[in-house]
Amino acid sequence: MLETMTLELDRAGFTYRGASFAALTEIDLSLAPGQMHAILGASQAGTSTLGRLITGLLDESGTSAGTVHVAGTAVMLGDDPEAQLSGMTSRVGDEVQLPGRLHGHESRLAEHRARKALASLGIAELWDRRLETLSGGQRQLVALSGLLSLRPSLLILDQPSLSLDPDTRRLVATVLLEFCSTGGSVLTTGHQFDEVAAASHRLSILASGRLHPRGTDVSSTDWQRHGIWDTRPREPFAPASTETNSPTIAVPSPTTPSALAVRDLTVSRGSITVIDGIDLDVGAGELVTIMGSNGAGKSTLLRSLVGLLDTRTQTPNTITVDDCGGRLDLGGTPAHRRAPHLGWVGQDPGSQLFAATVREELTRAAPLPQHRRRDRAKVRAQRQEAVASAMVETGLSAVSETHPYDLSIDRRKDLVLASALIPGPQIIVLDEPTLGRDHTAIRRLNMFIDGFLGRGGAILTTTHDWRWATEKSDRILRLCGGRL
Repeated sequence: MLETMTLELDRAGFTYRGASFAALTEIDLSLAPGQMHAILGASQAGTSTLGRLITGLLDESGTSAGTVHVAGTAVMLGDDPEAQLSGMTSRVGDEVQLPGRLHGHESRLAEHRARKALASLGIAELWDRRLETLSGGQRQLVALSGLLSLRPSLLILDQPSLSLDPDTRRLVATVLLEFCSTGGSVLTTGHQFDEVAAASHRLSILASGRLHPRGTDVSSTDWQRHGIWDTRPREPFAPASTETNSPTIAVPSPTTPSALAVRDLTVSRGSITVIDGIDLDVGAGELVTIMGSNGAGKSTLLRSLVGLLDTRTQTPNTITVDDCGGRLDLGGTPAHRRAPHLGWVGQDPGSQLFAATVREELTRAAPLPQHRRRDRAKVRAQRQEAVASAMVETGLSAVSETHPYDLSIDRRKDLVLASALIPGPQIIVLDEPTLGRDHTAIRRLNMFIDGFLGRGGAILTTTHDWRWATEKSDRILRLCGGRL
């Protein structure tokens, strides 16, 4: 007897309304119960479109072809987990129970499944935490927990490793394989080859809207040829345990004058000390990377430097930057006064984008400097020159009139990078800049970094990408237990 497939696509395709070519063409795909299949491709290859086609999320967006058959229930976690938190709850436990309650589960069953899902992903202790206090990676795990609590037949995950540290990616892979062992099926899509993709039973490449099956032993060169970023370090090494306070790589003090100097920075959340008396220096022309597990406080550290935390959570500290050869203390100053010195690029680009086009976003990225009325035309012309320069530096000139939300995640991140350049800071603070980037987008990010550092700028960043960190950083620091 033929095995019943959870998912079957026969010559499936999709063309967006108004597009001159199909996003997906003649896709043949079958997925049996107990199987996990990873489909990877470069940005714009159609990976996200494939997941949405299977789950029926594209019905009003264009024209489909072929057939798509799902046996049972299919649920999807999109590439923006923030958008999949309901907004109807304020605490983790309520959020994870919500999908079950909406599907008619009795309250005790919904709670039991929610707690089990959180425990399997190693975040049971977050049950009573408020959602706004979570890190990006923790929010992603919460969104995934809610879907796991439904126990669907098919779980579709678009870029499931976004914001997750390597240990957590391995844990997620284990949880997904356990889900498969109970008869479930998993389809993951993305632009990066990582621990989750490596754990899959089957691998395929999506290129130009067509599916190309691969064996499970794919070389880094093969991934690169198809525009996929391979997160595996080129040189084998053993990362430090997340439970130690040892740096991953030797961390000598900067050999150049400090563009940024931080002394005795402490941040508390209620009775919990998140950042504990940190001292930090970043030299001119230097890229310093901070690594650490999900929830270690990396984003909190960066946000405190640029003035985006409630000042009541911080103890008095000193944050100084180089200012025309002198030292300027930014500690205690509001965020808008720090922006000309510390450019901020957060983990979620959507929270920093507000205008209707790329050009307008950059034009409004910072207030015009104070000027006399008679100089207004000159000042506006200077702003447009700065906008044009920023678009060239980040490769956005060709999409200058595009709405920011019509850009891919990596291009939205590039737009926020460009916005950070407008006030002319000498230091840029980047939170997870490699998120969602394919091989080409990683190369574009590297070119931007090389250009900024080459002009004497300094960059402080966080990442969970071991390969990128070891290839690009001048120094790597590890945040653990609130200390570097």
